[in-house]
Amino acid sequence: MKEEKEIQTAWEIWNLINRLNDLLWDRYEDHFLEIYLKEEDDQFLRTTAPLGLATAQDKTKPSG
Repeated sequence: MKEEKEIQTAWEIWNLINRLNDLLWDRYEDHFLEIYLKEEDDQFLRTTAPLGLATAQDKTKPSG
């Protein structure tokens, strides 16, 4: 019986998470896409930066 209750609770949580996902996506779709595209651009720029420049930039960052 305890396992059945846990399964039912997990099912309800899963459904609520999916509902929340849909609500957030509907409300913030444009913003999410902007963030995603910016992150992709940033990642692309990091991979195409000249090695010396990337190394110099990394050394200027504070450690810790």
